[in-house]
Amino acid sequence: MESDSFWDKLKLKYYQGNIVIRLIFINVGIFLVLRLLFAIMSMTGSDGKVVLDWIQMPAMTDAFLERPWTALTYMFVHFGFMHLLTNMLLLYFFGVLFLRWLSERQLLIFYIVGGLCGAIFFVLGYLLFPSLGNIENPAPLIGASASVMALCIAITVYRPDENITMFLLGNIKLKYIAIILIAFDMLSITKMNAGVGLAHLGGALPGLVLGLSLRNGHDFFAWIKPISYRLSGLFIKKPKMKVKYKRSSSERTYRASDVDQEYRNKKKRDSDRMDEILDKVKLSGYDSLTQEEKKELFDFSNKPR
Repeated sequence: MESDSFWDKLKLKYYQGNIVIRLIFINVGIFLVLRLLFAIMSMTGSDGKVVLDWIQMPAMTDAFLERPWTALTYMFVHFGFMHLLTNMLLLYFFGVLFLRWLSERQLLIFYIVGGLCGAIFFVLGYLLFPSLGNIENPAPLIGASASVMALCIAITVYRPDENITMFLLGNIKLKYIAIILIAFDMLSITKMNAGVGLAHLGGALPGLVLGLSLRNGHDFFAWIKPISYRLSGLFIKKPKMKVKYKRSSSERTYRASDVDQEYRNKKKRDSDRMDEILDKVKLSGYDSLTQEEKKELFDFSNKPR
């Protein structure tokens, strides 16, 4: 039997993983494809930045209106390795915590809604604060940070006093971890990256609102369950499997009982026939039997008991 290829093993890991693993796969996969495209384009003398422009969130409103889909695509895009590594570690950490109490469907919704709110805050930041718009070539928005922040705040609001064991720090309540992350975002807001900092805080807002909703026993997105399930299918669906039709246990039991009953009926018919022949022998002697009856008596007497 041939061993599975590396690609087959990756697909198996993806399909067997939960939504957190699949989101990590998607983010890492896009990162590797981008890096490969940039390497190929640089060797051919082309500018790889053209590819990135079509999937990252532009800071300028006019550029965003030309590429509105970037409000969704940017949250899966990373270009720097450390940026990717940090976000994926945080996604795994808060994602695993999220799935302790909530569903994969809810996690995916929080991830996407958090990213979209981050995009809105990013654009509004340049619209509402003119000084930001005067920056030459403002940095675009990429990465899963806003989405991860939504998960972080949501699960923190939902389970604020949950104790988490941290390396070198011991047990620490989840709410303090969230406070530290928000503080870092606040301190990192400078004129040069204010839009990015606002995007992170934008992701925290739906985490707060939706987390409170779930804590009070309300699924904020219950009204869009049909849509959310379709969307979840893109990430959560299971692999297609070959179907082998097998009889159910009840059907097998039914067929087995039929065979047993038929065997018992045949055995009874044989026994009755044997009794008839033996009665004839008692009344009229062996010589009164026909050749067929003698053969039957012989066959009966030689059958295994």
